[in-house]
Amino acid sequence: MTKDVFLRELTRGIHQLPPDEVNRQRAYYEELLADMMEDGIDEEAAVAKLGDVSAIVEEILRDTPLPTLVKTRLKPKKGWTAAAIVLVILGAPLWLPLLLALLLTAFAVCLSIGAVIVAAFAMVLALALAGLAIIFRGVTLFSLGGSYVIFSVGCGLLLLGLVGLSFLAAKYAAIGLFRGGRWLFRAVKGLFIAKEGN
Repeated sequence: MTKDVFLRELTRGIHQLPPDEVNRQRAYYEELLADMMEDGIDEEAAVAKLGDVSAIVEEILRDTPLPTLVKTRLKPKKGWTAAAIVLVILGAPLWLPLLLALLLTAFAVCLSIGAVIVAAFAMVLALALAGLAIIFRGVTLFSLGGSYVIFSVGCGLLLLGLVGLSFLAAKYAAIGLFRGGRWLFRAVKGLFIAKEGN
């Protein structure tokens, strides 16, 4: 693939971004290729060294902030006409509550994920405190007999052993919830990334 073909495919892939961002990305890769060719690398080898154009386009779009993608995706191609402005204003009773519901739902999902993570670690802390309390209580009631002390200390140590397992479970649950939330955010962001030819 030649340099011109690479730059043309790159420009076509990121066409939905603002024009200044498209020009900035194009200039960056054009300069990168020029530097490699100045160092003696053949034009096609330099393009091949950069990698697949679609992977580069995907990375650029993934790194673009969501508000920029939304703004460029929802902006009419020929600018705002009077008819479009009137439709937006008249449609506000429909789209505004839906937008608010979507934002509040996203906030509630984030809040729920955070609450589950906090609750999991609070459970671990509660188990640790309960184990220490049972051990302390068993030792202080030594006058009731040795078997009571051994039983209490054993139960406390069992709870403390469960703390380690439950901490690992809470840690992996938190990681899974975080990754799930990140996947959901990327899926929503993907809705605003224009597909090839759009």
